[in-house]
Amino acid sequence: MKRLALLLPIAALSGCMMIDSISPEVRLGDQVHALNDEVRWGRVDLAAQRVAPSHRAAFVASHRAWGSEVHVADADVTNMDLGLDGGRAASYVNYSWIDEQTMELRATTVRQIWRGESEGFVLVSEEIVSGDEALLPGVPRVDAAEGAVSDEGAITSGDEEEASEPVAQASPTRAVDAQGMR
Repeated sequence: MKRLALLLPIAALSGCMMIDSISPEVRLGDQVHALNDEVRWGRVDLAAQRVAPSHRAAFVASHRAWGSEVHVADADVTNMDLGLDGGRAASYVNYSWIDEQTMELRATTVRQIWRGESEGFVLVSEEIVSGDEALLPGVPRVDAAEGAVSDEGAITSGDEEEASEPVAQASPTRAVDAQGMR
């Protein structure tokens, strides 16, 4: 019984150390894939839990039609970049989707900006990089070459520092593909 009493705290401590040793790449990948799987199947309410509180209302508004008027056929995470300034990261997602009114297959590429927190990452903004803008009404289109938001208007996250500064270009030394490989 004494041995068991000694082993339990050691086992609990080693479990905590294992959780702490999960790399930022893995934590970001888990959040990116989970959020995009949830929105793909129209579970915007669950996905919103992975969004920063300051951006949550804008996120829900821009994804309102998903699962009813918009059917997402595929969400392919193509790249993740941990090299942005201020502890931020970016993920790039190619959506293939069907407009339920016209039954047309469309495509949109979205850049998602994430902020690192103690437990992982939270989504702080989305930007359309290319394709059909009707997927995310009110979400700004960015010039992919320059990384700046266009003048078409933007849904801000409520966090002035995030809303006012342009997104940094991807750092090739910290880029991670969809499988977590550099």
